Amino acid sequence: MPFLPFRIGFSDRAIEDLHRRLEDTRWPDVGWDTGWGTGTNDSVLRDLVRYWRNDFDWRTQEATLNARAHVRGVIDGDEMHAMLMAGPGSERRTPVLLIHGWPGSFIEFTEAGERLSRGVDGAPGFDVVVPSLPGFGFSDTPRAAGLHPGRIAERLHLLMRELGYERYGVQGGDWGGIIGTALARQHPEAVIGLHLNFSAGGPPPPEGVQPSEAEQAYRAFRQQFEVEETGYSRIQGTRPQTLGYALNDSPVGLLAWILEKFWAWTDHGDDLWDRLDRERVLTNVTLYWLTGHILSASRIYYEMSHATERVLGRIPDSVPVGYAKFPAEPWGAPREVMERIGNVVQYSEPARGGHFAAFEEPELFATDVSRFFASLRG
Repeated sequence: MPFLPFRIGFSDRAIEDLHRRLEDTRWPDVGWDTGWGTGTNDSVLRDLVRYWRNDFDWRTQEATLNARAHVRGVIDGDEMHAMLMAGPGSERRTPVLLIHGWPGSFIEFTEAGERLSRGVDGAPGFDVVVPSLPGFGFSDTPRAAGLHPGRIAERLHLLMRELGYERYGVQGGDWGGIIGTALARQHPEAVIGLHLNFSAGGPPPPEGVQPSEAEQAYRAFRQQFEVEETGYSRIQGTRPQTLGYALNDSPVGLLAWILEKFWAWTDHGDDLWDRLDRERVLTNVTLYWLTGHILSASRIYYEMSHATERVLGRIPDSVPVGYAKFPAEPWGAPREVMERIGNVVQYSEPARGGHFAAFEEPELFATDVSRFFASLRG
């Protein structure tokens, strides 16, 4: 079945059901003002829920999304969705695959993808392909176990082939970085270059080599971060289904689960909305709610932790790697760690931004990605 145009459209009944559930929320008594110290800030959440119910207009966001091109088609037995962006002109353009993670979606790349498709700072634009990962957004829930990031990478390669691209660039953060790394390892003949704004860790220095101060600080931070900030990952990596029933039944619970990650992983001051657009945050959460895909999306953690095949490893040196270390990225490894993962030909430290780089700083993100892939055009 070929990939066909797809239009986003949810029923009025689905929107009314969301509103009813928001109105009927059974709020817990948190006891005192805990801030963000024990989870999602109660006052911030309540204020955002009021905005979601009374001011946020899904139909406006839906129309904006439908102004872009979307397709769906079957890959390996399941339907996949992708948003396509191509700028003006008929010249052949370099295709770039942008891969999101969790708790993101293709919506992360709407603004940055547009910039890349038009061209940044006078550089030629790109053909931008933004898929919904299996079980995310408008892609089908997988019907069998075992779809770990390495196998997802294979599906994305098949997607690019279906769209007519033999060779293409890849960009990823979060799971997109892991999937992009797997894709570059599995199909170095097809991947022109890999741009990352996320590190999956990387091996330690060779025996007898002392790690730099930067690497020592990075690994000490990561050790503490794992203790305090990754409980969500252990739950989703072991018992995602138990959690899924609650998140799929309560929009406020879903919002609280996702919002806490935007607070913990982004570059901001005391007010989260100084640096993030709450309309876009709510569009992302509403997409999870209306599609009912929070469980199927969360399963990527389970599949990775139970994979019997090797997913990660060094990227072949034939695939050039670009790496942008955004200042508030918790998984932001120093350059020497990334150089043990692949052939790093571009390294940058943007002035602002965190884990959701394209979402937080679309201009800085697009500029860095454009510079990397433009350099590979020769």
